[in-house]
Amino acid sequence: MTVYVVGLDGADWSLLRPWAREGHLPAFRRVLDEGVDGDLQSTLPPVTFPAWKCYSTGKTPGKLGVYEWYAYDRDAQALSANDASDFTSREYWEVLADHGVDAGVVNMPTTHPANARDLDGVDIVAGSPANERKTLTNPESLKRDLLDAVPEYRVKPDLVLDEATPDELVAEGKALFDQRFAAAEFLADERDRDLVHTTLFFTDTLQHRLWDHPEHLQEAYEHVDDRLGDLLDREDADAVFLMSDHGFVEISEIFLPNQWLAERGDLAFESDSTRTLLSSVGLTEERLKRAVDRMGLVSLAQRLVPKSVQGLFPSESGRVAIQDAAIDWTETKAVSLGRGPVYVNHAAFADADDPAAAVERYRRSLADDLAALETPDGQPVASAVHDPADVYTGDRERGPDLVVEYATGVDAPEAIGGAVFGERTEWLATHRRTGVFAGWGEDVAAGTADLELYDLAPTLLHYLDVPVPADVDGDVRTDVLDGEPADRDVETGPPSEIGASDRGAGEEVEETLRELGYLE
Repeated sequence: MTVYVVGLDGADWSLLRPWAREGHLPAFRRVLDEGVDGDLQSTLPPVTFPAWKCYSTGKTPGKLGVYEWYAYDRDAQALSANDASDFTSREYWEVLADHGVDAGVVNMPTTHPANARDLDGVDIVAGSPANERKTLTNPESLKRDLLDAVPEYRVKPDLVLDEATPDELVAEGKALFDQRFAAAEFLADERDRDLVHTTLFFTDTLQHRLWDHPEHLQEAYEHVDDRLGDLLDREDADAVFLMSDHGFVEISEIFLPNQWLAERGDLAFESDSTRTLLSSVGLTEERLKRAVDRMGLVSLAQRLVPKSVQGLFPSESGRVAIQDAAIDWTETKAVSLGRGPVYVNHAAFADADDPAAAVERYRRSLADDLAALETPDGQPVASAVHDPADVYTGDRERGPDLVVEYATGVDAPEAIGGAVFGERTEWLATHRRTGVFAGWGEDVAAGTADLELYDLAPTLLHYLDVPVPADVDGDVRTDVLDGEPADRDVETGPPSEIGASDRGAGEEVEETLRELGYLE
């Protein structure tokens, strides 16, 4: 028998509940009627990296060493993309394998590279930015069997996302959803996995771009519902759990924190004549994408055009990803990475009489200024500006100096260039902390319960009668369980902390972030 976990990247009850009540999503309605459901509170910031690993480890980013897609190396004064090798914890399926419970994982974004660690008893089909033409699986021999069973399987969409029509995006989503469910069923049927997790990442992509086309989003989720219904009807399905790494909301305002820092004089740049020259002759990122799409060379370009070349092309909006900008670290006091973490350049205060005190004064002043910021409409930019010690646990390795919790609907990309407020991209909606949770099946409760993302790993371990690592941050939520698992005492096992096997992800991660719209 098998426990299935379906990860719906960015799924939000504001969409799913009405469609389920109206009869458009009968499988979701079945789970809601017969099982347990509620809100799932994500981490800060609520983004793919590190949220999926917060789910799979039960820990806050402070114990994982990853806070966003990118990391800041204070000693080297360099920015680099994170990947699976940067996380300093084992995942719950590794703990399951220690106790003879074999697991399989399909398409979870934070599992690239698939061979980041040796994993006995765990099958990994890596998520983006993995590539079916390279090392896709762990064990590596699994790739051949997977592609025999699901010949069309691919990790990334085969189209230029911001040039595609709504119909093309939905069609692409349906194809990818089918592949994810087929891979999960392959792991259960042919690999005899006891637990299978599969992530539908393209739900996030669709919602970013089609929030103003609810009929297209509904069509995509109806296809997910068909496959979910098949899963519920499988004879081997002991239980099915649904979860999202965060929720979604319409963008009400765009705020560029690095542009704000630059205009204050806190973030400085060296001259960049290459970008200026390319822009003057009309070579922009968007025009390059359109040309590649017209020639039918998307897959080839994704494989062959390195990030270092892509990054030279300026956006038509005038914005540049902070990772591509020539930062002058001798004059820079702070930089924002992603939608929340802010790092202070401690080296900028080295000449002060008391450098540590100078850093702390600046940090507090910056926090006050961010907390007081208002949008052009007079609304707060941030709902809170946190000391990382108040929101993260553990040693907070490579941690930020501030964590900005942006107001709901405020999107804060790390790009530089253009106006501080209001510079729109192809994204119409952004992430919010409240996602979805639901469970259905044997020894799963009925009713409602709200959870935190960190609660899922310990709860699933306990459900499968496996000890919970002593260093998890989440709780075993026996209120979402029934029968013997609900009555059984929680058994504590050894900590699951490990060291990072590597630092710095290389160009493949950055290329994928650019394709998805996370970088300018």
